[in-house]
Amino acid sequence: MLNLPSTLVATLLAVSGAVYAQLPRPLINYPLGLSPVFDEGFFAGTVAPSASIVQWAPGKAPQACVNELAWNNCQSGRAVVYNVTYADCPTPWIMCRCENADLSIYQMTNFFGRMPVHLRSTVRHVIATHGEGCSAYAITGPDDGDIVMQGNCNTQSVWLHETGHQLDARGLGTGVGFSTSPIFVNALWNDTCVADDYGNTALWEEFAQMTVVSQSHTIYGYIQQQQYPGCFDSQLNALEMLSRLAT
Repeated sequence: MLNLPSTLVATLLAVSGAVYAQLPRPLINYPLGLSPVFDEGFFAGTVAPSASIVQWAPGKAPQACVNELAWNNCQSGRAVVYNVTYADCPTPWIMCRCENADLSIYQMTNFFGRMPVHLRSTVRHVIATHGEGCSAYAITGPDDGDIVMQGNCNTQSVWLHETGHQLDARGLGTGVGFSTSPIFVNALWNDTCVADDYGNTALWEEFAQMTVVSQSHTIYGYIQQQQYPGCFDSQLNALEMLSRLAT
């Protein structure tokens, strides 16, 4: 899920209205969604680097974390903040959780760390709150860079999807996100399918779902269990090219 400011949504609709004629696409490559196909492989094929976890002093928290936790019914006094430094990057990430969050700091560190550092680098704050089941979203503007896990979000595809929104938001330095750039839009037009039903709802959701697919492709060198092999290859190639430009 992507939280977009209403002004940005209006702009996207005005600028790229013709694009929306391209969605929905006629074919769905993964009709049951991505998690049943990819999550087991993510856990088998990745490992988080070792990490040091240092808790901030009580009562200290970035304002963005305070604001988002408050929006999720967590009072500022219940926010717990950590610097998490992975062995593959000297710069720590800031992780914020409510005291009653379903994910522990160790789970947050593990799920986030299983992603490659170039994807992690698109995220500013990792935030966890309490919730029923799992819901997640990315904040991409105007105060962007954060991903939020509500509930027990213990599937890697969810973490990759929300981080994919941050990759998308990096754009090409022109104020246009990757998902609405001509490169990705033309790729979608050339393909016959989208990743799954959720990807059929909006360009940015398809981009985020293709981020999940791309990561599996990077790990294993092939795409698993496709209903229509090759039907989204143009999107995959465009995303992987755009990812290299952004990092």
